[in-house]
Amino acid sequence: MMVNHAVASLIVLVATLRIIQCANILVLMSVPSQSHFIWIRPIVHRLAEGHHNVTVLSVNVDRNAPKNVSYIHLENSYNTLYGNETAKNDILKRSNEAAVEATISFYRFGLLGCEGAVTSDGLKHLLQYPPEFRFDLIIYDFTCGPCLLGLLEKFHRAPLVSITGFGVPQFTERLVGGHKAASYVPHFTQLTDAPMPFGQRFVNVYVHLFDALYRRLVFLPKLTAIAQRGFDFPLPDLTELEKRTLIMLTNSNPALDPPEALPPNVIPVGGLQIVDPKPLPDELDAFIASAPKGAVLFAMGTNFKSKMFTPERQLMFLDAFAALPEYHILWKFDDDRLPGRASSNVLVRPWLPQNDILAQPRLRAFITHCGLMSTQEATYHAVPTVGIPIYVDQHLNLHRSIQAGAAVKLDLASLTSAKIVAALREVLENDSYQQAVSKRSLLFRDQPEKPLDRAIWWIEWALRHPHEDRLRSDTIEMHAFAANGYDVAFCSFLLFLAIFVAARKTLSKLRCSASTRSKSKVA
Repeated sequence: MMVNHAVASLIVLVATLRIIQCANILVLMSVPSQSHFIWIRPIVHRLAEGHHNVTVLSVNVDRNAPKNVSYIHLENSYNTLYGNETAKNDILKRSNEAAVEATISFYRFGLLGCEGAVTSDGLKHLLQYPPEFRFDLIIYDFTCGPCLLGLLEKFHRAPLVSITGFGVPQFTERLVGGHKAASYVPHFTQLTDAPMPFGQRFVNVYVHLFDALYRRLVFLPKLTAIAQRGFDFPLPDLTELEKRTLIMLTNSNPALDPPEALPPNVIPVGGLQIVDPKPLPDELDAFIASAPKGAVLFAMGTNFKSKMFTPERQLMFLDAFAALPEYHILWKFDDDRLPGRASSNVLVRPWLPQNDILAQPRLRAFITHCGLMSTQEATYHAVPTVGIPIYVDQHLNLHRSIQAGAAVKLDLASLTSAKIVAALREVLENDSYQQAVSKRSLLFRDQPEKPLDRAIWWIEWALRHPHEDRLRSDTIEMHAFAANGYDVAFCSFLLFLAIFVAARKTLSKLRCSASTRSKSKVA
């Protein structure tokens, strides 16, 4: 009997391993941002290493993808946002938006991304797959909305893993339930203290409320109308499809982000894009090694282009760097040419291996736009930052680094050479910044396993348990009025009011009776 049980267990184990090792997985990467691609690509590669067959519908294409990874290009996405020299997504105009404007711009970016995705031949190609074709799992970047989730219907509602490189977005509870506590979780537009004083909490609550209403009443209806143009069948309710999320992976980490109560199927995997550094090319290695007091990296991410600084601001940086000859500056500059001659302590290249450079012991500071991934990499490698935030969450990322004592800010609107020099000297010559970021780095690194390993384990958990929903919060199926306990509070108020009214009536009768008895005695 025991032998039969052991054989049966072995058969189940082998069958389970076979399912995991041979899964067909569809990855939907419709966010038109190179940084999101950089964050998701390690997941794709690791799944391929695990012998899964991965099909990726993406605005970016990996030319060196493993053989069991097939990319289908959403070729029209970037052209929709930035083509024909008339950018519909003007980054600089968004740099100083107020909370409401910034929230609307965030969702407008999602609509433009959706428009580019559904007009691409890549989506049409995937829709031509035969009706009987099935994927074992669908992974999708939910940051900019459920534009492509009609494919979930096309492929027989395969298990859904939702992922994002955007920290823990303000609308996650719409997908997985739970509660977004606006009393202590700041909206991405709010630079708050910890804990928040009443005034900040008041504003934060109403910004969260505006965001939720705008997403539900404006953004999602517009997104559905745009998405329908790309599909050859009537789309179901996309909000119901996104609620089918079995597991959610977020680019967050308690060492960098404020504490937040999350359902058990929300897995923080912040920094999974950080890999072991590779040796630098000889030129870069020698340039850093020869710096008298160390080196500084200057890189503004993938969305902000160097020409957006304007020639006047570019000259400010050149003048500032020339005033710091004891430091060597590596500048990722993707424009055609500089407006002036760079001093001998400046190395300008159109591309630089950011993670590998940040890992160098002689790298002393990082001038950055404060994108989430750049902030994570600087923290991981314990490099203080000089932040020049532009839009979306970059202001908040820098704010948190400043609160931790690991960064200073440069304001793009009031930039001068003197301010650049002062900010760099503050970070480079005040040891408190290095001490603060080193402490933060220790917390960020102190994890039971690497974030990428954790992400892959949970993705494969979804493959092993495709219909298991016990980790999902019950609030996902509840009306917000009930999920937040407002119905109980309202009934309790009515009950208290009824008791109060009844008590007053009783007290009034008692007083009337006492008054009558008193008058009778007098008579």
